[in-house]
Amino acid sequence: MKNLIFGPVISRRFGYSLGVDLSPTKKQCNFDCLYCELQGAKPQDSMDEAIAVHEYVKAISHYLATQTQQKLDVVTFTANGEPTLYPHLLELIRAIKPLLPPHIKTLILSNGSLFWQKNVRKALLEFDIIKFSLDSLNPKAFNRIDRPHKSLNLESIKDGITSFAKEFTQKTNGKLIGEILLLKGINDAPQYAEELAQFLSHIPLSRLDIGTLDRPPAHKATPLSDEEIQTFASYFKGICVYIPKRTPKDSHTQKRTLNTQELIQALSMRPLTKEDMQILFSKDTLSLVDTLLKENLLVWEQVGNIAFLRPAENAPK
Repeated sequence: MKNLIFGPVISRRFGYSLGVDLSPTKKQCNFDCLYCELQGAKPQDSMDEAIAVHEYVKAISHYLATQTQQKLDVVTFTANGEPTLYPHLLELIRAIKPLLPPHIKTLILSNGSLFWQKNVRKALLEFDIIKFSLDSLNPKAFNRIDRPHKSLNLESIKDGITSFAKEFTQKTNGKLIGEILLLKGINDAPQYAEELAQFLSHIPLSRLDIGTLDRPPAHKATPLSDEEIQTFASYFKGICVYIPKRTPKDSHTQKRTLNTQELIQALSMRPLTKEDMQILFSKDTLSLVDTLLKENLLVWEQVGNIAFLRPAENAPK
């Protein structure tokens, strides 16, 4: 049997992560996304192979007992496919959490397609961090990029995300993180950005990750440039947007020079990472950022392993 756990790996977004693979023997997913690195497989609405909970408990217990000096920030539940298809998810997370010291958080990486299911929601409420993907709200673009199982429909997925997000924030102190992966000519149109921005403005996200291909997919697909991703991200006002940087030195985005009022207004609409600002802002604006930080008019907000700059409460409106 393949390893049930892997790592730790260093994640730019979550720190040192120990992975838990809920489908280690083969791909089991209700999507067959164009951007997936795994070999294409027919979508399925359930797992036909599921490892017993006690096997995962044994593997994680052994790791924690033998790797006491290894730094760890999160235990990440993922799969060669969709982890919420795992039929014993609630039992598993309830068995694993007591094994972990308080500083190690639990994270699940999901496509968000089953948040409308009662058993899935109950299990997800046990996690500290939930990251879900939502690549398009346009049915045609959604079907082209995510290629879902025939039992799924976009309206149910939207309703599930909306209702679960409300329940998650009411009942837990956990963090909800969204992700959009863009492919050129499929889900990158301005109207698609507007639709997603409108929908996600009502979801209490701690962070939104927007990216494109950075590894070879199993299917033919074309990535966006850094500048094109920045343009798409500009529609998401008031949300902490993180854009993984692949080749910042090659970015041709025109750098902006802003005054104090313009800078505070820009950061109130969209908090930025240090990497974002280095791409978007001129040297004079970056110098102004340092000045406003010293004057306590700007503050850093930590979300997972990413720091975002936003206006302080006492900053002029």
